[in-house]
Amino acid sequence: MICLLQIYKYGDHSVQATSVYNMRALLLKFTLCIFLCKISNGEEITFKNVTIEWLNPSKNGTITGTSDNLKKIIAGEEWSVVKVSGKIPVLYEKSVTDIPSLKNLELSGVSLEEIKPGAFGNLPLLKGLNLSGNSLTEIKSDTFTDLNMFIFDLKDNAISSLQPAAFKNLKVELLILDSNKLTKLSSDVFENVTIDILRLVSNHLHTIAPNALPANLRHLRLDHNKIEEIDPEIFDMPQLVTLALSFNSLKFLRPGDLKNLPGLIFVQLDNNQLEEIAGAVFNGTGIRFLTLHRNKIVKIESQAFDNMSDIRAFQIDHNNLTFWDNNWLKGTPKLNDIVASFNQIAEIPDEAFKNFPHLRTIDLSWNKIRTISTKAFYKLKRVDDLDLSNNEISNWSLDLLTNVTSIRNLHLSNNKLKCIDGDLAKVFGIVGYAYLWDNPWDDNCVQKILNFHQN
Repeated sequence: MICLLQIYKYGDHSVQATSVYNMRALLLKFTLCIFLCKISNGEEITFKNVTIEWLNPSKNGTITGTSDNLKKIIAGEEWSVVKVSGKIPVLYEKSVTDIPSLKNLELSGVSLEEIKPGAFGNLPLLKGLNLSGNSLTEIKSDTFTDLNMFIFDLKDNAISSLQPAAFKNLKVELLILDSNKLTKLSSDVFENVTIDILRLVSNHLHTIAPNALPANLRHLRLDHNKIEEIDPEIFDMPQLVTLALSFNSLKFLRPGDLKNLPGLIFVQLDNNQLEEIAGAVFNGTGIRFLTLHRNKIVKIESQAFDNMSDIRAFQIDHNNLTFWDNNWLKGTPKLNDIVASFNQIAEIPDEAFKNFPHLRTIDLSWNKIRTISTKAFYKLKRVDDLDLSNNEISNWSLDLLTNVTSIRNLHLSNNKLKCIDGDLAKVFGIVGYAYLWDNPWDDNCVQKILNFHQN
């Protein structure tokens, strides 16, 4: 009201003014009054005394300014990379719009608490948007609409809610939502989006609605959440290559859980609560790298991993397995590496590795192996590393490695070997390096080994 009275007063005076000087003074007062009116009425100014570092192909600079739109602060500059420092509690509508040359914008660590729908728009060259390290708690509907980027970073906020159509028509190579407070994903959050890599690591996710995850995803990281099952109605992504579910609460895997993920290559299921691997879960899949370590697995059905024709690495260490089944992994001709250390395996049976003759690494260290069948290593050819260290092996038969062509590194340290009978040339002739320390060797046997080594 005061401002309006002043305008009326000055306006009345201007009618009587005759000099140019008075007209200019009046105009200045009038403009100042309008500005004060806007401030007193709470005008939505996003950028208040912020520092902006900007870069374009020919030069860079730093400027401090206040404005409702980022473009106005550096008027006339064709800036491609912009970093904003200061405190920006709210991004109001049209705060970052109509900047045709902008390629990368960093608004990390600026105490951002809220983004109004329409804050971003008409940014045709934008490829990177960094909003990490702020205090956002929700993303409202239509907040990020029609953006086309390479990387969009929202990690390290406090986001607990993603409203429907929050990312409407978004096209992005990598969307990062790590380290937030999400507990669920509804079915319409990613409406009509195209995302190649979606990261939701270190949230509190326990519920994902059917159709919540974009069907065109290729890489999905859900590590460090509270997911209890792989529901094929939810995990229905024909193009998915990577599925990371480490550090969740998975307790079981059912036949058919992976049926709608035909493109899987990398699967990480380590650090869960799995106790059993049933048959027909992984059979016939194109998975190349499978991690199941640090679970509570006590049982694996014989056919559980059959016909995984592309698998290269199989990691099942730090579980509670008590035996090795020589029928595991039939039809896996490309398998190169097996890591089964830190279990409770007590025996290596006949032809334990018959289904994968091209195996290069076998790690059975830190088990309770006491007995090794004389035919345990039949059908193995060239092995880079055979690790049997930290077990309870007290006898090493002369013929154990008879059919093996070569072993680069044989690890037998920290067992219960007192001596190795027979001709050591036959025992270790195919071995490049044998690691034998921390065994209770007899003195005579130590000398025998030293003589063999010297000769």
